[in-house]
Amino acid sequence: MNKISIIANPKINGMREIEKDFENIIVAHGAEIIPCGQETELLISLGGDGTVLKGFRVLPSMKIPLLGLNFGKFGFLTIDCRNRNEIIEDVLSGKFRISPRLYLEGNIFNKTVKRRAGKALNEMLIFRKDIRMVEFELTLGSTIFYFKADGIIISTPTGSTAHSFSAGGPIVFPEDRSMIVVAFAPFTATWRNCVYEGERILLKPSRDCDIVLDGQEKIEIRDNELFEINPGKESFNLMVPPEWDFWRTLKEKFSWGKGLV
Repeated sequence: MNKISIIANPKINGMREIEKDFENIIVAHGAEIIPCGQETELLISLGGDGTVLKGFRVLPSMKIPLLGLNFGKFGFLTIDCRNRNEIIEDVLSGKFRISPRLYLEGNIFNKTVKRRAGKALNEMLIFRKDIRMVEFELTLGSTIFYFKADGIIISTPTGSTAHSFSAGGPIVFPEDRSMIVVAFAPFTATWRNCVYEGERILLKPSRDCDIVLDGQEKIEIRDNELFEINPGKESFNLMVPPEWDFWRTLKEKFSWGKGLV
């Protein structure tokens, strides 16, 4: 990797100095710092998970891997970077590996008109615009479900520890190729959140709603328009250290250790 781009969270104190330090380390190892574009061979994210999500959105190609270095609070998509020089050296020497992640692509249909909703690495949330519940028509495979709820999250396994988890969804290994369906306050005693391994999910709301992509972008969907969610054709390539263990990370982040509640 000779051409490297950096995206940073400017709201973090001292970030410009941190970014400059990484630039100097990278150049000292013989690589070049360039703006993120088609020639980029690696995108480095300096911040928290939100900065990784922004990096995912600016990638011109899913072939470009992303390395998330944690300067945020939680960091499921980022790693500790106290030894900056060692991390850059290990990355450039090929010691890190790729953790392939499913992402989502959405489209909205109104009769014969189709418009692209965008893509998401964590989740796509469709939520009511006013105080009343929405009746949703949810299609999984060839089966249609009808129920009322405040909203529905369609999450990736990567996003299963994010908004989906907060709403009561299951935790799924992030390299899995499934989608997670989580309802917000469903008005039925029989609905259960589920993991779906099909090719697409269809949602039709009974009233106007907002679609929120990774907490980064909001799009309006009208009543009875059809929202189609598909797994991305490629994989997002997140770089992780060779010793990376998702379940250990999960235990550490949530403090699920012996004797803890």
